[in-house]
Amino acid sequence: MTGKFYGIGVGPGAPELLTIKAAEVLKSVDVICVPRSSLDNDSVALKVAGAYIPAATQVMEVFTPMTRDKNVLEAEWQRGAERIAAELREGKHVAFLTIGDAMLFSTYSYLLKRVKVLLPEVEVESIPGITSFAAAAAHINAALAEGNEKLAIIPAVDDPQELYSILQEFPNAVLMKVAGKYEEIVSVLEKTGLKEKSVYISKLGYPDQFISYDLDCLRNRKRDYLSLILVKREGF
Repeated sequence: MTGKFYGIGVGPGAPELLTIKAAEVLKSVDVICVPRSSLDNDSVALKVAGAYIPAATQVMEVFTPMTRDKNVLEAEWQRGAERIAAELREGKHVAFLTIGDAMLFSTYSYLLKRVKVLLPEVEVESIPGITSFAAAAAHINAALAEGNEKLAIIPAVDDPQELYSILQEFPNAVLMKVAGKYEEIVSVLEKTGLKEKSVYISKLGYPDQFISYDLDCLRNRKRDYLSLILVKREGF
C-alpha cells in the first residue's frame, strides 16, 4: 500500500510557532524530507522542526538550488519527486518540510505536482504554517490590513519599477525576499512617500532577528535572504 504524503509548513522560524497538527505528524511519519539549497548550508526548516522529530526518523535531503534557471529547477524538482515517490511506494509515510506556509511560494507545491503524476493514487495532506509576514505583523503589533483595505503580497521582484503601480493601488503591501534588490526597492518607497511608513524585518524568530523602521541604515549592507518589508500607507 502506498504511503501518505504530507506537506508541512513549519512557520517563520521559531519552533514554538509550529502548529499542534504539524508537531503530531512530525512524530508519526517514517521519512522527513527537508529542502537544502546548497551543499554547505543546513536546512533551515529542519532546524525549526528538529525538536519535534524522533531520533529514529529517516531524514532525506532534497536539493532545491537557489537559482532562477528553470531547466535546473525542473530537473531537481523531478529528481526530488522521484525519490519521494520511491519511499511512498514502499508504504512509508513521508513529510516534506517548508519554511512558512506549505502553499505560499513553497517548493513543496512544485514537488507535489510531480509526485501526483508519478503516483496518482497517493493520499496527500497539506498542513498550513504561519507565514513570515503574519508573524512579523503580530510581532510589531500592527495589522496587515483592516476593514475592506487591500493587501498585496509581492515575492522577489526582478524590476522594482513594477512597484509604483502596485503601491498606488494597494494601501498595504508585503514585499518578500527583498535582499537582492533592496536599494532599488527603498528608492521606490522613498519616491512614493512610503519609506517612513515601512518596516524591515529579517530572520524573525531566530537569535539574530533584526527589525528596523530606518530603511536607509541597511543600504549597501549585507541583508539576509529571509527578509521582508511591510508597507502601510497610513503608517505604523
